[in-house]
Amino acid sequence: MKKGLFALLLVAGIILLAGCGKSNLLVGKWAHGSFVYTFNSDGTCEYDVSGSIMKCTYKTSGNKLSILYEGYDKSLDTTYSVKGNKLSIKDSFGNDTVYTKK
Repeated sequence: MKKGLFALLLVAGIILLAGCGKSNLLVGKWAHGSFVYTFNSDGTCEYDVSGSIMKCTYKTSGNKLSILYEGYDKSLDTTYSVKGNKLSIKDSFGNDTVYTKK
C-alpha cells in the first residue's frame, strides 16, 4: 500500500514539474523582426509592434496559448512550441511565426 501511494505521489509531482517547466520556457523576450513579445512569469505580457506597445495577459495549457490584449474582449487562442531559443506561434491563417529569444 505504501509503495502504491509513493508511486502515485511521484507521478503527480513529475506531472506538476513538467507543467511548470513548459510555461517557464515561454518567459522572456522574443523577437521576429520589429515584433517583440515579452512574457513575464506572472502571466502578464507586452507585444511591441515597431515601438507601439500593447499590454496583455496570457495563459498556457500544454501547447495551447491564450493571449488577451488590453482593451479587447476576446483572446487570441492558438498553439505554440519552444525549441531551444526559437518560439513558434501559429497565426490566424495557420502559419507558424518563429520568434528568437533575445
